[in-house]
This record gives sequence, structure tokens and C-alpha cells, in this order.
Amino acid sequence: MKQLLFIALFAASSFVFSQTSFPYKVGEYATYRVSFGGISVGYANLEIKEVRSIKHTPSFHVIGKGRTASFFDWFFKVRDVYETFIDTTTQLPLEFKRAVNEGGYLINQHYRFNHKDSNVVTQDSMFVIPVNAQDMLSAFFYARTFKKDSIITSGNSFYIPIFMDNENNLLEIKYQKNEILDTKWGKLDCMVFQPKMQEGRVFENGEEMKIWISDDTNHLLVKVETKIWAGTIKAVLDDYKELKYPLSIIGE
Repeated sequence: MKQLLFIALFAASSFVFSQTSFPYKVGEYATYRVSFGGISVGYANLEIKEVRSIKHTPSFHVIGKGRTASFFDWFFKVRDVYETFIDTTTQLPLEFKRAVNEGGYLINQHYRFNHKDSNVVTQDSMFVIPVNAQDMLSAFFYARTFKKDSIITSGNSFYIPIFMDNENNLLEIKYQKNEILDTKWGKLDCMVFQPKMQEGRVFENGEEMKIWISDDTNHLLVKVETKIWAGTIKAVLDDYKELKYPLSIIGE
């Protein structure tokens, strides 16, 4: 369940995307307050830290972190770190790292992508991957380059192939509507999406998760809401800095 939320935070058809202009830049940083049943239980953040050379290719170094608040650690301690290195030209991942500690359950993954030969090398083996395959963190930044008009024209959905946990999956992201959200900075027009993994492996109940993305040139993640049997998990934008464009506040 925690993985589901962080995929969405850190979570196509090529005609939907613009490969020449990205709505983000180095230095972008966003923090999210995570709550469960109305109680604040932790934080998550996303940062585009720098441009680094991976295999002699300039790449955005993106880091996503999630952690529970100290008072909640006694119940279920979470310390998650995700890293991806995204080619600044193709926006495809070159390398992915994942270090998860959730209630003592540990995951450590390291993927090296070779898109030219359509494969990825993990700690376990080599796997064949489809064209434009993403990891679970790069997929979110890839999705931020979508064009809403193209999505609506193509049936309100777009698809992203994702390699995760040594498997290929196809993520469907469906546009629902626009909605005005009240934020600490004022009212913000947001697009509402529902993600669903086609194989039914991660987003088993895709309709139970919603994602709010700013309907401006930033396409910034503003809110995530997930319903589970015990209640609702929410992640809401708490702070940001170094956006590529000013956030389009439409009123107080």
C-alpha cells in the first residue's frame, strides 16, 4: 500500500508527449505532507538535484524520498529513497536505484537501462524491455510532458510502459476532469487523473486512486488520494521551490 502511494508521487503513447520541452528544471523541489485518516503521518519529497553524466550522456538526477513522522515510527516506520537518472534529450531512464525500508521490510534495487538494445540489467539478471520503458520514478516526469488536448482526443487515457520488480507492466493514466483546489497559495486549477496498472499487479483497484496535476505549464503534482480498506491516504503539496514557471494561482 505504501508502495502504491510513492509510485504515484515519484508515478505512453509517444504522440501524447513533447520530447523537446520539459516542464521542469534542475533545482525543482516539492514537499508533500502525507496523512492517514486526517492525521499527518509523514512526508515525501521530489527533487531534481543536478545534471550528471551517465554513460557519457547528460542526465537529470532525480531523487524521491518518503518517511514517516517520528511519532508514527513506533507503529510503522518508513524510510524510502528512489533515484533515477533521466536522459535530458530522450527523457528515458538510464539508471534507477531503490532503497526501501517499510516496517522492517527491505528492498534494494539497481537497474541499468540499455534502450538501444531493449534490455535492462538488474542485480538478478538481464530482461527485455519495450520501447520507451520507464522506471517507477522516471514515469512520473515522463507523464508531466503530456498534452491534455491530445489525451482527450485519444480517448482520455495514455499509457506508459514501466519496468519494476523485474517485470514489464503497462500503466494506464485516465483523465477524468478539471477541479479547482484550495491550496495554501490560493486556488489552483488541476487536472484529475486515475492510474491503473494494466496487469492488475500494483494498482489493483485503479479507480480508488486519484492524482491532481496543476493545469499550467508546470504540470506539478499537487495531491494524491488513495482509498484502502482502513481509510484514506492523502499526500498534499506542502512546499515547493525553483519551478520552471510561476505556479498559476487563479485566486485566493
